[in-house]
Amino acid sequence: MLRRTLVSLAVQNYDNRGISEVLIIDNNCSDGTVNVVEEFQERLPIRRVIESQQGLAHARNRAVAEFRGDVLLFTDDDIRFGTGWLAAYQDAIRRFPAADYFGGRILPDWQEAKPWWVGDEPLSLIDGVLVWFDHGSETRLIGSTEPPPFGASFAIRRQLFDRIGVFRVDLGTGGTGLGRGEETELLIRARNAGAHGVYVGEAVCFHAYDRARLTAAALYRYGIASGRSHNAIADRPHHGSYGTAVWFVVRGMVQMLKGRGDRFRQCIINAGIEMGTRKSAVGETLKVSRDFRR
Repeated sequence: MLRRTLVSLAVQNYDNRGISEVLIIDNNCSDGTVNVVEEFQERLPIRRVIESQQGLAHARNRAVAEFRGDVLLFTDDDIRFGTGWLAAYQDAIRRFPAADYFGGRILPDWQEAKPWWVGDEPLSLIDGVLVWFDHGSETRLIGSTEPPPFGASFAIRRQLFDRIGVFRVDLGTGGTGLGRGEETELLIRARNAGAHGVYVGEAVCFHAYDRARLTAAALYRYGIASGRSHNAIADRPHHGSYGTAVWFVVRGMVQMLKGRGDRFRQCIINAGIEMGTRKSAVGETLKVSRDFRR
């Protein structure tokens, strides 16, 4: 996937005078990452940096410590970029010099075919699983009540890091499971500090999706992780309950009988959120997760 990402980056139409370098943060990779990076040494101003502390937040913080420009643009290794993605960011950064952060448009990369159950109606939790962040093709200021950008395509000015600090390492993917929330927490912190953002609708990229993450068990675990992250970030934590979790599962079954596979999956995530936000020991929550998978 990294090779595909770098191929789509190498063919971008952009002003190369504004690009310092491409940083690859190697977070204890055990595959062929080194060889893939070497393939692009002559095509991109690329530099590989090893971050031994496991976790996405650690990797992102290493990028913050290493980057040499005024703006750091984050993306993932399972992204395919539209040819104008980088140029659109460059244009937005120039057009909005007072903006502190930027977020691009992310569409699912359906590859062979879109799953039958994915409808046209936006469902925030399902969109989060699919990393689907689509608020139109216009480039404009982000409203104060709009959701913050997704981590697969967003940019931060150096001065914002200087003002509010870096990513919380107790949030996000840590190598042992799908955590959530470190970029969301940082952007909420930025808003609370008076920062302004820009939605770059012209910066389009496509995020690969994994069918294994769309099973009921995987979505339930995703909900647990989301619930824990919510309570770690929110001013007013949510206290979930067994009863509400069961109600969501029953409601989901009804939606499935109606042929609404998207709403069924949304309900399963909500059931996981209820369990992830319960005032209970982690071991108890994990036991419920195992019981649900049976």
